[in-house]
Amino acid sequence: MAAVLVGAGIWYLGDRLDARFGPENAEVIQALLLLAVATLTTVFVAVNWDGTGGVVTAVSLLEFGADTVVRVLITVILLVAAYTLTRVLKLLLFRKRGGRTQLTSVHQRLALFYSAQVVVFVGFALTTVVFWGVNLSELLVGAGVLGIILGFAAQETIGSMVAGFILILSRPFDVGDWVQIGEHEGFVSDITINNVRLRNLDGEHVVLPNRTVQNQTIVNRSREEKLRVRLEVGVDYGVQPGHAEAVALAALESLEEIMSQPSPEVVAVRFDDSAVVLRLWFWIEDPIPQRRWQARRVAIHAVKEAFVREGIKIPFPQRELSGRAETGGFHVTDGEQGSSHEWDESPRSASGQP
Repeated sequence: MAAVLVGAGIWYLGDRLDARFGPENAEVIQALLLLAVATLTTVFVAVNWDGTGGVVTAVSLLEFGADTVVRVLITVILLVAAYTLTRVLKLLLFRKRGGRTQLTSVHQRLALFYSAQVVVFVGFALTTVVFWGVNLSELLVGAGVLGIILGFAAQETIGSMVAGFILILSRPFDVGDWVQIGEHEGFVSDITINNVRLRNLDGEHVVLPNRTVQNQTIVNRSREEKLRVRLEVGVDYGVQPGHAEAVALAALESLEEIMSQPSPEVVAVRFDDSAVVLRLWFWIEDPIPQRRWQARRVAIHAVKEAFVREGIKIPFPQRELSGRAETGGFHVTDGEQGSSHEWDESPRSASGQP
């Protein structure tokens, strides 16, 4: 009973330890103190069983021998040791070194921590089973059958969890990145073992299962910290393409919203029905949708104004129509009477009179 009260007191001190040593350090300190209490309690019971046996009997309603009680306490020690090991691993993975975080991302460290937890607690469970003398082979057969049943029942969930680990470790995007996943575009707001959450450009929150994300094309517009924007403009066939390219390039280079390095480019790319089409490439930094829209806007205004100053025409779509020259009509000969009739193809009035 005293050990239980001491353990509860250690747990109650968690907030104070957090304030003084930080969350990760406080968890390790708590785990080590609990491990020490469990170990000392086990040693005390094993050494002084004669004096504690009556208390155990009164509390448990059934009289256990010293061997059973010690096994229970050792099992508790193993559980606390497994918990302590996971807290130490968490401290090693998430602590800062030299004022900087480790090279892996937060989500990669979370994936490693969850994997380590699974390994540690599965190891604890197997050790406990062997320690209590359970036939491990029969247990594994039963667990295998149960695993198959659960696997079929939770196939989608397990698939999403596996895909979540793959996404976290492969790291195609991070929280805050501007991405397009299939037909969904927005900013990544959270990445979990089960799903990816996006805040789209309309302010809506979209939840995508990791299994779906893994099977979609992922476009990350934030990874390179810069983005190329493309525009097209047509100029009249009477304008020299080289001159139009130079005017458009000068207009782009004068804009503050566009990066100077890499420098913008203007290239004539094709002949259209009514114009020679110029393609304009330029880069923006720290890409977000608002910055891309603003860059496109100022580029269109600047190029249009520059073309107006230089007299470069941006033509409307147009089509030329031409007719066949008149040949004086044609004759139809009447074979029976030998006479002929002349047909005049000249235009007639609406009333049908020549």
